[in-house]
Amino acid sequence: MRERRYLFVIVLGTFFLVVFNLPSSVSSHLRGLCREGMATYQRAATRAVSGIQRTSSAMGSFADAVKERDRFEQENATLRGQVRSLESMGRDNDDLRKLLALRSRTRMATVACEVIARDDGYGWWQTVRLDQGRAAGIRENMPVLTPDGLAGRTTEVSENACDVLLITDRSFRASVRFEQDGSFGVMQGGVALEAAHNLDVLCPPSPRQVDFVRKDLTIKPGELVTTSGLGGVFPAGLVVGHVKRTYLDESGLYQHAEVVPAADLSRLRYVLVAVGR
Repeated sequence: MRERRYLFVIVLGTFFLVVFNLPSSVSSHLRGLCREGMATYQRAATRAVSGIQRTSSAMGSFADAVKERDRFEQENATLRGQVRSLESMGRDNDDLRKLLALRSRTRMATVACEVIARDDGYGWWQTVRLDQGRAAGIRENMPVLTPDGLAGRTTEVSENACDVLLITDRSFRASVRFEQDGSFGVMQGGVALEAAHNLDVLCPPSPRQVDFVRKDLTIKPGELVTTSGLGGVFPAGLVVGHVKRTYLDESGLYQHAEVVPAADLSRLRYVLVAVGR
């Protein structure tokens, strides 16, 4: 085995001696043949390496693009969250400014409260819970106000919270007055006007209904409806809503009026409870 290795080295050395001692024209031709033979393999190897480099570069660029896209999406989601937060803060600020304006123009002592819970509004009761109670001077049957109009009255009160029966609840009652001619009526909440007999509990609430309105009165759509001051719960002059339409009772003795509440109770957040007159 060792002899073969020595023989290969001797032959290789002899080959290089012969090549280096050949005439320049012969050695040049021989080098050209070697060059051409090697060039094919070198060209293929170079192209292969270039292709690998381009592929690697493209993969790197694609990975960078994916990372950049993910970063943009994350930043976009963060910015959208910040915009929503700012919009919510803006709405809260607007509500609080309106509440302060209401407090400044009302002659009653009031307690500002935040709505901390509410029912789903699909059962018998439509109520909300406030974050103030007896410790703040709130008692049962006190008016609850919004900058747009009457929201309801307090019902059950504990030391640091209270429940409010909204004017949309079926059991709500209030004596009201039509501003144009000064006529009176009794408003009840959550009445389904098209329901028959005792089936009204199965129907969704419609606009509030004012009963026992004199049939000879002409009440126009859009007319303002306020509290009358009768009954001892609500002071006179609190805005309740606006007339949608009127129709004659089946008995023919009086007429009913549908009233759309002035306050948007679906987005109730801050209210004032009138604790003194």
